[in-house]
Amino acid sequence: MAVTFTPDQQATIDARGSSILVSAAAGSGKTAVLVERIIQMVSDGEHPVDIDRLLVVTFTNAAAAQMRERITQALSARVDDNPGNAHLLKQLTLIHNAQITTIDSFCLYIIRNHFDEIDLDPDFRVADDGEIKLLMQDVLAQMLEDYFTEGREDFLACVEYFAPTGKEKRLEEQILGLYEFAMSYPWPGEWLELHKEDYAVSPENLEECRWVGLLEDYVRTMLAEAGDSLDQARMLCEEADGPYMYLDTLEADKNTIDRLASADSLQELYERFSVLSFGRISSKKDDSVLPEKREKAREIRNSVKDLLNGLAKKYFYASPQAQAERMAACAPYVSCLLSLTDDFRMRLDAKKREKNLMDFHDMEHMALQILTEKREDGVYPTAAAREMREYYAEIMIDEYQDSNLVQEYLLKSISGEEDGKFNRFMVGDVKQSIYKFRLARPELFMEKFDSYGKGEGKERRIDLKQNFRSRRQVTDSVNACFSVLMGRDLGGVEYDEDAALYPGAVFPEPEGEEEDVYRTEVLLTMSEEDGLEDREREALAIAGKIRRIVGTLPVVDKESGELRPAGYGDIVILLRTTAGWDEVFKKVLEKSGIPVYITSKTGYFAATEVQTILNFLKVLSNPLQDIPLFGVLKSDAAGFTDEDIACMKAEMEGEGRRLFTCLTSYTEKGSREELCEKARRFCSMLERFRRYVAYMPIHQLIEQFLKETGYLYTISALPGGEQRRANVEMLLSRAENFEKTSYFGLFHFIRYMEQVEKYNIDYGEANIQDENADTVRIMSIHKSKGLEFPVCFVAGLSKKFNMQDTSKPVIMDMDYGIALDFVDIESRVKGNTLKKSVLSGKLRRDSLGEELRVLYVAMTRPQEKLILTGSCKDEEKVRRMLENGEDYERAGGRLGFIPRSEAASYLDWLLPAWAVCGQEVTLLSGSDLLQENMEEEQGREYLRQRLRTFEREASEEKQEEVEKLRLLREHMESVYPHENLKNLYTKTTVSELKKAGMEEAAEEAYHLFEEKEIVPYLPRFVREEEAVSGTARGSAYHKALEIFPFERLAQEKGAGPADREKVKELLNQMTETGALSREFRAAVNPDKIARFLESDLAARMAGAAVKKKLHKEQPFVLGLPASMLNPGFPQEETVLIQGIIDVYLEEEDGLVVADYKTDSVTHAQELVNRYQVQLDYYALALEQLTGRRVKEKIIYSFALAEEVMLGAAGGPYLK
Repeated sequence: MAVTFTPDQQATIDARGSSILVSAAAGSGKTAVLVERIIQMVSDGEHPVDIDRLLVVTFTNAAAAQMRERITQALSARVDDNPGNAHLLKQLTLIHNAQITTIDSFCLYIIRNHFDEIDLDPDFRVADDGEIKLLMQDVLAQMLEDYFTEGREDFLACVEYFAPTGKEKRLEEQILGLYEFAMSYPWPGEWLELHKEDYAVSPENLEECRWVGLLEDYVRTMLAEAGDSLDQARMLCEEADGPYMYLDTLEADKNTIDRLASADSLQELYERFSVLSFGRISSKKDDSVLPEKREKAREIRNSVKDLLNGLAKKYFYASPQAQAERMAACAPYVSCLLSLTDDFRMRLDAKKREKNLMDFHDMEHMALQILTEKREDGVYPTAAAREMREYYAEIMIDEYQDSNLVQEYLLKSISGEEDGKFNRFMVGDVKQSIYKFRLARPELFMEKFDSYGKGEGKERRIDLKQNFRSRRQVTDSVNACFSVLMGRDLGGVEYDEDAALYPGAVFPEPEGEEEDVYRTEVLLTMSEEDGLEDREREALAIAGKIRRIVGTLPVVDKESGELRPAGYGDIVILLRTTAGWDEVFKKVLEKSGIPVYITSKTGYFAATEVQTILNFLKVLSNPLQDIPLFGVLKSDAAGFTDEDIACMKAEMEGEGRRLFTCLTSYTEKGSREELCEKARRFCSMLERFRRYVAYMPIHQLIEQFLKETGYLYTISALPGGEQRRANVEMLLSRAENFEKTSYFGLFHFIRYMEQVEKYNIDYGEANIQDENADTVRIMSIHKSKGLEFPVCFVAGLSKKFNMQDTSKPVIMDMDYGIALDFVDIESRVKGNTLKKSVLSGKLRRDSLGEELRVLYVAMTRPQEKLILTGSCKDEEKVRRMLENGEDYERAGGRLGFIPRSEAASYLDWLLPAWAVCGQEVTLLSGSDLLQENMEEEQGREYLRQRLRTFEREASEEKQEEVEKLRLLREHMESVYPHENLKNLYTKTTVSELKKAGMEEAAEEAYHLFEEKEIVPYLPRFVREEEAVSGTARGSAYHKALEIFPFERLAQEKGAGPADREKVKELLNQMTETGALSREFRAAVNPDKIARFLESDLAARMAGAAVKKKLHKEQPFVLGLPASMLNPGFPQEETVLIQGIIDVYLEEEDGLVVADYKTDSVTHAQELVNRYQVQLDYYALALEQLTGRRVKEKIIYSFALAEEVMLGAAGGPYLK
């Protein structure tokens, strides 16, 4: 079925001969449009373009792969329609080499093809983040050591300024932070050099600094807001019952604001703010004035006074001359810090060249070096860039709002715009620019958004406003909130008719629904003394809502397009940050019976099994580290208890304070022999592993640790064993990757992992869950970008914004340079500089704009239903804010800049926005939630009792109501017509059927999981002589007899009791060859094997073995009518039964099925009762598989040393 595009989409597809900016709103189908544009260009009848002459740059590898796949599918469809079209067939060949790629991969492509132009060894390697962090630390440490050795006064003064004694790490942090920031600039060395003089100001030229204009603009904005607030108060006073006596004071306040706003310079602003004062408000009383209006007017005036006093305190606490002098005093330290950073950059570059490796910063800068030449009068394309200009027909950039300045110069250099060939196609949505932490520059998008015309032209803008993702209820909620909250001043774009979402998809509507089931809901939990944390309370609210949604809310099925009840897999919970939230939510939801899948990149290094192995490696490197040693001793790998460690420390107190000293001393002088032996075994292992370190690679060292201690088996048996095992395997993989880096050895591996952890290069726990399973997903908002979900919870709305960057010692801005605090080295007095205050305020506003865009991304993910959740501590304040929406409105319906810029959480924005747009908000108490989460059956029982009461009390006149109640009861008590099938599984095991037979008296349904037979692996240095478990023993005997050479038994005419040593020797040979593990060998008693070999069954097996008629460990799958398992199941249903037959032998007159049992029993009948059903199914399976009759079923009991013959079928379900 052909896709029908909207006029704007079609215009985007058809536009040629222009550079185009597509402002594509959330859910507007930009990917489909981009793919169709490519297909149209490739298949154009008059001017076709080869697919490999299009450069398509996407944001992620996944997006690039998806784009390539969709283009390939579209091309294949065209070829199917035109099988003789040679050009289209050629495109299917070229698609594999087409440049549909990320910017990093494209840069790598440029470098590999032009490495000689920058004198680069072509055998370079791209380092991972961990290796680069390690290299940076080494280079920085060496650089600082060199400077300290040289002892230059300017450097030592800089150290004293930024890192007083004992805090040298602070200087390292400043250098590394500046380096990372500068690397987002096309020419980082130039940027660092440019801003060395940032603080070299004088009172005379302070006004000329660009950032002063930033301050003046901000102050005027705030003064205008304050004036608007006073106008609102004055209108209130002029109402019939308003506080008219305040008018004169408010008029004077307005004049004060006007006088401040008319200041023409920083000096005038200082002079006027420094004498700021407010008159006393009238105390006149008049009963005709409403108290509420009097209080409201006073509240507005007080907020204006606080605002103006706050501006004076933050920016105008000192004269411009004093500010300039304070900044000038900082100038040498600024210059020195930037020089150190630039020196570090050059040293790091040299070291990377020496090691022939590069990182992602290098990719971009090397590619830029190949494509551009920086001169005093501008940036010019190189011959390589001009060659690419000629080659590429169009440069297509997806997610353009997330580009940085380096990427902009790169792609501009190979476009033909400077030569009159307008061939850039940029698509994105500035409202979804949420990668400020990656130094994205959304202003690049906005510059073109403002300058490109909407009509025809060489630079053209097209807006895609229709949303094809979400129901009208979702888009209405988004528009209602962001038309109030988002503007050019906060968020970067005006949320007007061009930015709003317009529903474009047609959704089927459910029949018979009286209320709007898709309306956006807001759930706020109230803090109270209920023993719950806010996030637990919120999770309970979400759990309750999920239970009401699943199975009842109709959602559109992707395959059929029809409505169906929502499942868990249709629901996602989005969080601003998952750290500290996802595990709490997961725990609460799972406790409520809701399956959960977490998409997270945190938690790996906190996993116990990872910590244990890393601690062991640290102890190998230096055993005198108490904390890592304690962690290893306490772990399951070593098995020491708190009491053990305390005993060693107490008894060896005189030997030294170190734990390792106490441990080694205790091996010789300890009072508890058992503990002495345990300590000796551990120390012996430690010494052995310290020898391994000299020649064994890290990953092999870890593998050896797992092997000798059995730690992998131990953690696999713990709760969450599969996850734990996957985490260890991931660590092994990381160790192997480390060995491919330029570093090697245990010491550097430990440093490598410490750097990875320190810089939050966390891998997330190894993922063993199926993301597509029917589970509720929890993920970060950033992770959800580009995705869509039928039902979406946006949670944690009351969490405070992270504004830590605004209070850092050094603040960086790409346009305005750096700013720092003033420090008097002698007195250690510290204070803000004016520039630091200005850039700190700008950074806060930029961060708030980013947070607003993050919220927009979150609220535009749902297809069907949006639910917003948070918590509140002051219920009355919330109710008051919701009831006074008119207080927040301003001209054009926009919330004022002041309340928007002072927000500390999403809730601070959304409450007034909801008040303005009339959104209904549900407030939930902890007791409500706990009551709601009570067991469902308790609620049912209560309703049943109430129904019985109503029926008893009903009179003849109430007969109609009674009948309704009876119908309600019938509905409640109705039984699913196929209730008997709910315990019917399509596949089961013989073991479970056996178990079901044994449990029939208790009328319990059987469960479909097989109990694995595992021999527990004990650490070699703590292994004790202890009884082997029954399950382990059974596995050992089965394995021994599976590989036992029965042909030799026939030749030797039986082993006999005198040949016990021969059996023992045979078992030992099996172990030495690896056929039988040492653990299994230890569990097998040669005497019992010898007695078995005397039996008639063993003789028959030996005879069959010679004739090749002996079959061991035979797996099978058997299909049976369900009614054979239970007469209550229908005949037409089929159940698959799987199992493994220990042994069967073919004889002339039929088959013999046998099974070995090691159960500790005293009578043969116990085995008959336990295993009759199991062998009945074995027999049935063999008869179906072979077509031959099973004549005998035998159990050999090692406990009784005898054969037990079973009779005819006796399984309880085989009727």
